[in-house]
Amino acid sequence: MEHSEYQELLALHAVDALDGREAQAMSAHLENCNSCRDELAGLREAAALLAYAADPAVPGEAVRQNLMREIRRPVGASPAPAANVIPLRPASSSTWSNMLRLAAALAFVALILGLFLLWRRDTAARREINELARVLDQQQHELQIERDNLAQQREALAMMNSSDARKMSLAGTATAQAARATFVYDEKSRHAMLIVDGLPETPADKAYEVWFIPKGQSPIPGRMFSVSGDGRALISDKFPLEAGPAAVVAITLEPKNGSASPTGPIYLASSAS
Repeated sequence: MEHSEYQELLALHAVDALDGREAQAMSAHLENCNSCRDELAGLREAAALLAYAADPAVPGEAVRQNLMREIRRPVGASPAPAANVIPLRPASSSTWSNMLRLAAALAFVALILGLFLLWRRDTAARREINELARVLDQQQHELQIERDNLAQQREALAMMNSSDARKMSLAGTATAQAARATFVYDEKSRHAMLIVDGLPETPADKAYEVWFIPKGQSPIPGRMFSVSGDGRALISDKFPLEAGPAAVVAITLEPKNGSASPTGPIYLASSAS
């Protein structure tokens, strides 16, 4: 037998439950194996302690009478066989092997079940982490949008209070009578801001486009933008140098990708100088 097989039989040997051949083989193995001898000593100590762990029991009257009968029996006489005693048959090695196999199989099933439960718990935890990460990314994106809007509002306020800024009011046409806008730009840097209110919500396949129209010349395209249900927008742009100070600023509704020249009706426009 291999060393692992001797280790499996040590518990049985500690309580003298091995049959003749296995007991002889174990005794021969113990002569040359220090680790098994030490483990066997520990198992026998544990087995001895089990006797002290049991509650003491008082023998019955029948036991006392049988004991006294044995004491009075003459020396050399054969004891009378007890009618209710059934001789015990020592367990065969195959029985113990089957029991060990069954115990190992149950332990393996318990291990697999535990691993499966851990896997499911880990999968659920990963799913929750991914969902929390998605929500966090969305909140950070929305927060960044709010920061950008706040920065644009501060920029627009600073430009409107600047002594170098030029302001133009845009009025709604018949297409969008409730709309109005303010266009302000710095005459030195040409940086501009457009503040819009009251425009109809942008269709999914369209976008609003800013135009700079010099007197007697073709319109110059500017930024594309869209508005939500509140009809408001705040965008940065660049006032073209070639547009000149007398240019009209207008807004039309164009295809989403923009147009080289106005194709849709004018929604907002400044007055001509």
